[in-house]
Amino acid sequence: MTFTHSEQSDATSVTVSGIGRATATPDIARLSIGISVTDPAVADAFGALARHSTALTDVLHAHGIRGADLVTTGLSIHPQTQWVDGGRAETTGFTASTTFRIVVRELSANSSHSPAAVIADCVSASGDAIRLDSVAFDLEDRTALAELARESAWASAQSKAAQFAALARKNLVDTLEIVEGADQMVPVHGVFAAARADSAPLAVEHGEIEETISIRVRWSMA
Repeated sequence: MTFTHSEQSDATSVTVSGIGRATATPDIARLSIGISVTDPAVADAFGALARHSTALTDVLHAHGIRGADLVTTGLSIHPQTQWVDGGRAETTGFTASTTFRIVVRELSANSSHSPAAVIADCVSASGDAIRLDSVAFDLEDRTALAELARESAWASAQSKAAQFAALARKNLVDTLEIVEGADQMVPVHGVFAAARADSAPLAVEHGEIEETISIRVRWSMA
């Protein structure tokens, strides 16, 4: 908090900060799932990647995941090398990999299309070639949550300013400046729990999303 007084303009102002928080239940899950295979021959590595990728996308299509909710974000083939006698590198095989960005819209734990069910079916389809890069829960539209957090931040700042004005035996007059800090959205609870034994589905917990907004507001006082 800062309290300023300019003798030249006889203007007195008070500047305070406010932090607002709001929470909501996520409505989508964002998954990053990859396929990676290594083979001595580049053609065989690419062929295996194609087969595993097709099996994976077939599973995702069966769960209703397609269009903008299923996007290929990476595709690469690179040699695997090792150092041999004489200090030279020798190619031992080739690794082909690809990554898919996936949006799951059914988060109910009891649904056959839940994130846990999708992950389990992807593992079954692709076996040792699969790679689960990330799981994150989100809101498709964050606007309403940000507005709630902003209202909370304003109420906090206004309450502080009113208290300081009362202590200074003055009244708040005009709002002179509003500066909003960075918005931050984080999960309140963990993303997912430990896997159960015998290849049972993961216990995926979506928890809540928290939006935090900070503001700085300056009022004139009289």
